[in-house]
Formats: sequence, structure tokens, C-alpha cells
Amino acid sequence: MYVSDTTLESALGRLHGTAGHLLKIWFTLKHMGMAFSAPSIRVDTSNSTESLKRLFSCGAADGRFFIPFAHTPRYLTMKHDASRSIIQSTIQRWASSGSVVTCDPTGFLDISSAEEEGLLVAPGRHYPLGLGIGESGFALNNESRVSIPIISFAVWFGRQTPIPVGQDPAIFLVEDMIRELGISPVEKEVVFVDDDIVIDTQSAPRTDDQLYKICAPFIDGSEKPTVKVFSEDFSHYNRRVNSMVSGLNMPAWMRSAPEQDVRALISLDAKSILLYGPPRTGKTRLIDSIIPRADESRCTIQIHDGWGYDHLVEGFKPDADGNWAWTDGPLKIAIESGKSTIVLEEINRTAISQALGEVFSLIEDNYRGEANGIVLRSGKKFSIPKETLFLLTMNTIDKSTEDIDDALLGRIAAVEFPPRPEDLVGMLTEKGMPEAIRSKLSQVFAEILTIYPLGHGYFAALSKNPENMEIIHYYKARIRPVLVNFLGDLKHQEVEKIDNLIDEMFATSV
Repeated sequence: MYVSDTTLESALGRLHGTAGHLLKIWFTLKHMGMAFSAPSIRVDTSNSTESLKRLFSCGAADGRFFIPFAHTPRYLTMKHDASRSIIQSTIQRWASSGSVVTCDPTGFLDISSAEEEGLLVAPGRHYPLGLGIGESGFALNNESRVSIPIISFAVWFGRQTPIPVGQDPAIFLVEDMIRELGISPVEKEVVFVDDDIVIDTQSAPRTDDQLYKICAPFIDGSEKPTVKVFSEDFSHYNRRVNSMVSGLNMPAWMRSAPEQDVRALISLDAKSILLYGPPRTGKTRLIDSIIPRADESRCTIQIHDGWGYDHLVEGFKPDADGNWAWTDGPLKIAIESGKSTIVLEEINRTAISQALGEVFSLIEDNYRGEANGIVLRSGKKFSIPKETLFLLTMNTIDKSTEDIDDALLGRIAAVEFPPRPEDLVGMLTEKGMPEAIRSKLSQVFAEILTIYPLGHGYFAALSKNPENMEIIHYYKARIRPVLVNFLGDLKHQEVEKIDNLIDEMFATSV
């Protein structure tokens, strides 16, 4: 199946005039692989041609490209040599002077000269902040935002793409477009808007002549833009972006997901890793995904308040008959029984270095194995196998928190698990929550993070498709008490700020 001619015509009508024409360069860079996790994109006079063809070929006999979201006939097409005359030359002017009319995206794109021919382009430190708003963010003017209807653009992107039988055309085309262009959730949020176009299909693909015939009324100017221009002030835009991505003021390398950092450490053969951060930021959930709790090779030890060496390692205690003897603690038992993964939960509940005693030194990777064994207080020889993996969790908000000392930190790897809006978005997306509700909740979450490091897991019990009143009651019973308990009476105005946002987002439409 393929999208029908009438559907493609309708999609082009919805796309016409929804963004500044230079957004075509951003789409080209995305198709070439631009992303935070990827190397810089090299752009020369010809290497963007294949991406231009995929994005903007329209069946024209002279090889012209068609820009469906541009708003005037002058910018609706590019000549076949656009890789040199438009893409490379425009990026070159951005790099040298920012003199391309009023559009200058160098606030969020880093551009430099390549050692070989061409230019290097990569997301800037604050990317994507600035993308999608104002003329420098590829909108039509400084009072508007980019507002490309997502299904309509997916229809254009999939104009020649076969749709598998039995699949929903809209879902398939959008997912295919997002995958091939590598569109992240926050990029999707700032560039696209919701769309309700109905997709009809036809059995045969269209020829180049048929494709050009559909595009021709827009190219020759007989079709005029009729779409609504979406206005947005920067403060609202800024809240939306911060509700999708964390660490915009940090270097890009600081924005990696903690889950990736932990898995990378394990792949590099780290044997002792501390996962630390506020409650419900995904520390234990990640451990469970690495090795399930039910796995016989794993032992989980929940640390309790004030535990000492005699609780954790071994203690001289009386038995039921009053006879004193050395009794093994759960850590010693787990190691000597051959557990390959040992999880110490909430080490903040005690002075963990003191509780480990002389075992403290054996946690370090370099002091594993029988050759590095020590004699415990009971007089028994003890060592930790080289392959044993220790995963420790630490709650940094709990009022009973004990500080972890530098000596222990020097012996282990540590990964911070801060609250991250993208983790909330991911969790709610996995749940299947509608995007409109998800967007509002993520904006509330981002605002909460300005006053309190709330873990995204606090939202986990919300239903898949909650009504507004359910969200209000949920906030009042499960979120607000946490904020009040932490902030106290002296900062009640901070809580009121969140209350008012909840009212704005949900109560006014009840």
C-alpha cells in the first residue's frame, strides 16, 4: 500500500507555510546523522545530495527539490545543485558571519572547519534550546514557532514508501520518519505539532510525473498557505524544552543517561559501582533490569538504620542457648556462597565504611582474589572473588542519610541518578499515556525540579489515560505532601507556584 494522491495533496496543503524555509538544512543534517551521541557531521559541496533527494525530491525532470513547508514560491524549490549552492554555502555563511538574512542558528549549532574539505556541524552545548522558535530557530518570524503537522510531514517523507499490509498507515509512517531521521522526543516537541489528517491508501506507487503533478500547484504559486501560524513566547517555549531534557546548562557529555553510564562501566569490567540520587529515580529498577531479583546468582541486602560490622559481616553473638560464637552476616554469607552479584540497598542508612570494617579494602577491584585475602576478627581467612559485582544504592534525600566518606568513593565507581524530565517522558510513553497529557505532566515535573529533586517514579501509579480530576487528586495526595514535607512552612510560596500550575494545566478544563 502507498499513500493516496488525495492524501498527499491534503498533506501538502497542511504543510505549506508552517516553517521558515531554512529548516530544510536542519532536516538534511538530521538525515545525515546529526545527534548528540554521534560525531560531527561533515558537510561539503556534494555529500548532502542523497539526503536532499530522500527529503525533498518531487519528480521534477530537471532534478529540482521541493520544500513543502516553505511559505513563498521563491523558497519552495531548490535547484539540483543545492548541496553546494544552498546547504554548504548557507552553513558556511552561518559559520563566518551569521549573515543569512535574520536566521542564525549558531546559538544551538556548532559549526567549524573540517581538517579535510568542508565544514563540521554538531549540536551545540545548549541544543536544542532555540530550535523551533523565532527566525533563528527556523520559524516564520520572531513571534512564532515551527509548527509542522507531524502526520502530514510523515506522509510527504513516505510519499514513495510501501506501507505493510495490516499496519496503521499513520503510525507506520510517523515511526518510520522518526527512526530514519533520528528525531529525539525533544526535537519532536519543538518542531512538530499534532495532526489529524486521515490517510487513504492506493495499491500502486506513483511515478515521478504523478508526484510532480501533485506538487506543481504549490511550486507555481497557485496554492497559497492557509495554515494557522502558531505563536509562542520564549518563556513558554523554554518551559516546554526544559520539561523534555535536563542539563541544558551542562556540557553535552554530562547529559548522558545514568543507565548508559552504569552499563558502560560494567562493560569496562568495573566491579564496584555506587548508584546515588534522590528516591525513585530508577536506581533499583536499573539493577533489576541488569540482573533480576529472582536470579540465583544475585543477593540483595537491605541496609537498616545503624547497621554495624556485626550485622553486615560477622558478629560475636549468643545463640538460643546462650552460647557465644561468631555469626556470619549476610554480606559474608553471600560472598562465601558464591553469589556473583551483590546489591547493597540504601547504604546511606548507616556509616557503611565502618560497617564493612576490614572488608572495606577488598571492595576495590585491585584487591580481589585469594592472594589479597585478609583475616577477619573471627580469625578466619576471607577474600572477595575477582568476578563478584557489587552494586550499591544511596538515597541522597533521606533525612537519615549518612555521608559516604572519600576513602570509599576512591575505591568504587559512582554514577549520579538525578531526576530527569526525559525519564518521566519515557516512563509515561512506555505506559501508553497520550502525548497531550504527557506534555502537561512533564511541564509540571520540570517546574517541581526547580524547587525539589523529585524522582520521576512518583508519577508511576497514574493510570494510562487519566482524567484531569484524577491528576489533581493524585498530585494532592501523592506529590504535594512530599513537597510540603521537604520545604516546610517557610517556603509555602514555592508549593503554591506548583499548585497554580496544576490549576492552570488541569483544573480550568475540568
